Amino acid sequence: MRTYVRMIFHSEGASPQDVVQVMRGLGFEEAMGMHDFVYKWPSRATIDDVLRLITDMHGRMKGLTVNYEVTTIA
Repeated sequence: MRTYVRMIFHSEGASPQDVVQVMRGLGFEEAMGMHDFVYKWPSRATIDDVLRLITDMHGRMKGLTVNYEVTTIA
């Protein structure tokens, strides 16, 4: 199972490097292609697991002025 995140940066927001550090701290890895980050679940996750991860990410993104799109694929 994987959760993917695509970021949209703003020139007045945090630097991409700052965002990378936040995402790494959450357990995401950088990705190339359609998505910028991927979280590789160690086992099958529930919707509650995904919501906890994304809620944590949302809290850490506050003030960074980035938009994001999340996709989870089982």
